[in-house]
Parts: sequence; structure tokens; C-alpha cells
Amino acid sequence: MPWSWTPVRSIDPELMDAPGLPESEVAQAYQVLRRVNRQLGNLRSLGRELQRFLDEEPRDGRPVSILDVGSGSGDLPQALQTRLERQRIPNRVLGLDRDPTAVALAHRQSPSQSLDIIQGDALRLPFADGSIDLVTAVKFAHHFHADGLTRLISEMARVAGRRVIVLDIQRHWLAYWGFIAWSRLLTRNRLVRYDGPLSVLRGFTADELTDLGRRLPSFSWTVRTYAGFQLALVGRRIASR
Repeated sequence: MPWSWTPVRSIDPELMDAPGLPESEVAQAYQVLRRVNRQLGNLRSLGRELQRFLDEEPRDGRPVSILDVGSGSGDLPQALQTRLERQRIPNRVLGLDRDPTAVALAHRQSPSQSLDIIQGDALRLPFADGSIDLVTAVKFAHHFHADGLTRLISEMARVAGRRVIVLDIQRHWLAYWGFIAWSRLLTRNRLVRYDGPLSVLRGFTADELTDLGRRLPSFSWTVRTYAGFQLALVGRRIASR
């Protein structure tokens, strides 16, 4: 078999998905991941997708509602809320994570406790059909595979009234070795050093994300590429006739 820049997708479990980890170590890992979001382009790419949503979707005067699934320590939904407020757009931004440590950190680090973060299961989202304008998941979908991955995207689409954004990692050997180099220089946290490169191996190709979207024909799906080995699967709900 010829050599490829795209490794075979891994299904090995990440350390942070395991129960019983020391809370202090997990909290430190989330702090490092906030830096990853800033330095490796996640915040920038998510902001560009949010602006596309605002430019393309009509607004009827109601607050824009956003749910970030797998929100970690809350920096991503906080960034979305900040961007909306800077544009003076009424909003309700929520984050959801199953990890109580992440939820507690998000509450503590939210300015004036203004961010609505709840503990819940991403595969059983506690929201009615079509009740949230925009549903996002950033570097979260790669934690799932097979039926679990399909169910995650289906749940996000069920809840989304207008749009779904799944921003994740493009599986590539350069991204793998690049994150190893970044983590060796900038953190000693063993969870990040182990899970980061593994996350790349659990990432996606554009074709794989396109195939995921095909399974939900009530949305029009697009895959976009961003710098830093990022892929965005974006679904726009097709208006019923």
C-alpha cells in the first residue's frame, strides 16, 4: 500500500474521556485547551462561521440562540456571546458538557456568571426539536465513532432550527507531529500531551464529513477547510414547503 499523508482513523480512547481522573489535573488540562483554542485557530474559525451565519440567516428581532455541545471550560460559547454582544445582537448562548469539572470551571470563568452552562449528555440533548437557532461542536465530534458519531450529528440537527456547525480536526500526519512539537514546548500536562496527538488521529477527512452530512437530508451540507488543519461541516436547514 502506498504511503499517505492521511493516517488510518484511530478509535483508541482519550485519557480525558475516562472517569476518575484527578480533578486538579483535568482542570489544568482545560486551561491548556483554552490556550489551544486561541493559538491554533479554533476561536478564529468558529468566529468566521458565526459571522457567515449572521450574514446569511434572516433575523426577526428575536434573540439569537446558540448551543455549544461539548463546551469544555466554556471559552468557546463565551467567545460567541462576546461577538454577538459587540454587534449588539440580543442572544442566548448555552454550553453543554457532561464533565462536572468542565461545567464548574465554565461557571467560575464566565464574566459575571453570565454564561448558561449545563451538564448533560450530547447524545440526548435536553432541548426540543428545532428550538436552538445554531448548534455547534468544536473539536468534540472526533471523540465519537460509528453509531455514536452518527447519533451526535443527528441530535445536533434535531435541535437546530437553522444551522449546525461541526468544527474539527483534519486527520494529517503534519498536524499530528505539529501538535506533538507544540505540546512538548508549551505544556507539561500529560492529558494534553497524550490526547492532543491522538485527537488528530481520531480526526476526519473532508470526504468522511461529507458522508456524515448525506445521512441528514433535511439540511444542506457544506465542508469548508480552515488553516491549522481544521474542517468545518456546516448544515443549513432546508425550509419546508
